[in-house]
Amino acid sequence: MEHLKALVRGFLKNKDFKSSFRCLGYLFLFFFFSALAFSQQTAIDSSVLKEFEKAKELISKNEYEAYQKGTAIVSNLEKRLISEKNYDQLLYLYLEISYFYLTQYDYATSKKSLNKVGKILQTHNNNCIRGEYYEHLAVFYNSQGKTDLDEKYTLLSEKYLTQYAPKNKQVDLYYNLTLLYLRSEDWNKTLSNSMKFLKINQETGGSPDQPEIQLFIAESYYNLGQIDKAFEYLDAVKNSEFFQNQDKDFVLKSRYFLILGELYEKQNKFREAAANLKIANEYFKKRLVYRVVKLNQSLNQKRELQVKNIQFQSIIKQNELKTENIKYKNYLLILCLITIISLLILLYIQYLNTKFKSATNQLLNEKNEQLHKANSELESALNIRKKLLDTISHELRTPIYTLNGLLHLMKEDSANYEKNIDELEASVQNLYNLSGNIIEINVLDSFDNDYIPKKDVVLLEQMLSKMIASVKKNRNNGNSSSLVFDATIPDKLIFDEAKLRQVLFSLIDNAFKFSKNGTVVVEAKKAFENDDKVGIQFIVKDTGIGIASEIKDKIYDLFFQGSDKINYEYGGSGLGLTLVKKTLDLFGKSIKIDSEPNIGTTISFSLDFEIFSDTEGAESTSLSKEKKDPSSIRILLVEDNKTNQLITKKIITKKGYICDVADNGFEACNMVGLADYSLILMDIMMPIMDGFEASDYISKFKPHIPIVALTAISEDVNKELFSASKIKKVLSKPVNIDELYKTISFYCE
Repeated sequence: MEHLKALVRGFLKNKDFKSSFRCLGYLFLFFFFSALAFSQQTAIDSSVLKEFEKAKELISKNEYEAYQKGTAIVSNLEKRLISEKNYDQLLYLYLEISYFYLTQYDYATSKKSLNKVGKILQTHNNNCIRGEYYEHLAVFYNSQGKTDLDEKYTLLSEKYLTQYAPKNKQVDLYYNLTLLYLRSEDWNKTLSNSMKFLKINQETGGSPDQPEIQLFIAESYYNLGQIDKAFEYLDAVKNSEFFQNQDKDFVLKSRYFLILGELYEKQNKFREAAANLKIANEYFKKRLVYRVVKLNQSLNQKRELQVKNIQFQSIIKQNELKTENIKYKNYLLILCLITIISLLILLYIQYLNTKFKSATNQLLNEKNEQLHKANSELESALNIRKKLLDTISHELRTPIYTLNGLLHLMKEDSANYEKNIDELEASVQNLYNLSGNIIEINVLDSFDNDYIPKKDVVLLEQMLSKMIASVKKNRNNGNSSSLVFDATIPDKLIFDEAKLRQVLFSLIDNAFKFSKNGTVVVEAKKAFENDDKVGIQFIVKDTGIGIASEIKDKIYDLFFQGSDKINYEYGGSGLGLTLVKKTLDLFGKSIKIDSEPNIGTTISFSLDFEIFSDTEGAESTSLSKEKKDPSSIRILLVEDNKTNQLITKKIITKKGYICDVADNGFEACNMVGLADYSLILMDIMMPIMDGFEASDYISKFKPHIPIVALTAISEDVNKELFSASKIKKVLSKPVNIDELYKTISFYCE
């Protein structure tokens, strides 16, 4: 007895023997149980499945014609689903095709179908089907013995199927997870997933007869040391109807007796252990023989199909060659006839083509002449348009300048007309603003992404304070106003002052204009600051009439004022917001408007300023230290308008400067030839010789004399002409008197 026990222990403890059993077991289990795993419910449409089952039956026959018919059915199914764009059903069809060829041991065709699934999922994702796709990949690589890929795709399928798939599709998942952890001998996870399989299988109405899962549970309990539980589930396997009557390939029996033998060994029942292991060994041999026979049958079937296919294709080729030989004789005759006819047609086409080209060339020449003429007319029209705008600007600003100068002199000479002067000054300012807006529209439309902003020194808080006070005084609508200015904003900034004034004045003026006995608040807040730049957000709030939502998109249109009633009651040109938007566009900025009718309007925008450096201030200070006696400074005023001559001369001489007057550019050139001047104030639009021509002439023989344009035409539109004429600076009419004095002081003193 002791001798028998020792013999059995040696038999059982032989690792190579037990390892061989285990490997064979896993290999056999895959082919057997994978079939069961994929026999669960499928989401493929019944009509599609019916057609595919018919195709499978034909392909499985050992006849080439049947094989061709079966593959044709599958191909037609694919085409139909693609044309219907029924991608979910197409994906399920490819999964069915893949699994069918896998059971036929045609791994290449099986993998091609899986590749099609992966490609479609890239553009038509379905997470549930993606989970099933990974599940099929796992089974495929398991069949190839690639355990690492099997594990990878099994875990991926778990991720998707547990989240997106219904329970009936999770049955296969837990079965595959059971096999995965069984292979890695992770008995806790094997047991856990087996139990989940049985639970979901029961919930989804699956067959209660599951001997293979019960076998896995028994082996798990055995390896976890729960012997009684292991025997309990082995008894359930033994009593299974499938185990007793349907285990034709001996998968269950070989595995059952192997585990039973190991259990008896655990209990030191070596005689029973040896007997059961011997039975297991016999079943494994039968199973191996069974698989070899099946594999040979499959390979022979495949070879027969390939041979028949080659023979069939050969017959087709022979028949095609015979048919082609007969056709070629007829084709040759037809080809000769066609060639002759084609040559005749080509000759005729060439003749028509030559005739057509001749007529076309003549027509093109006529059209080119018309086009050149139209271009010349268009260029002439554009020049006329520009000249017209410049002339209008001049004719508007010249009388404004006269009025502005007279008002200045009246202020200096008499205190009895202050009220009238204020009203006249306001009227002049409104007329100036109107003309300025008209010209500015033309200026802004002329920029072609080549705008270079001026770099003026801006005292922002001072500018806003003066602007609010001025507008409030002019509008006199009973509004209260306040300026909220961020104290952290630097005192001096660098920006294009004219453009900044244009934007701020238009918005503040609108706020006062459309509010009566209300409140206007102007805010300037620092948005950011770095070494050389500071961003400032401007906010203008009012409690005026507001803007209706239906016209918010139109308020930037040229001359748009909302309604005739608004235009009648409040006046205005309808240019303000158009100019604001166009100006902000130059700086790459946008405007935001929040408004409610009869409540008020809040307008905000941001601009980026350069920070004024101390070195720039030091330079200007050093330049202004040395001043000349005004009586030693001789200025030449070139102006064709007699009234403007009188006013400007009085303004200049009032500060002690000497002022000579020339009526046109030609006279100015003669006077400069006879005397040396400290500064020339040059009008542009004059008879005989205009300011550009005169400035160009003077700058060539006396380049040291600075020339400042005193004109009503736009500097931005005529930038190249001013630069070519060597004009140092442009003062627009009506000129600001303080600015005129500053300019004289800068260039002369």
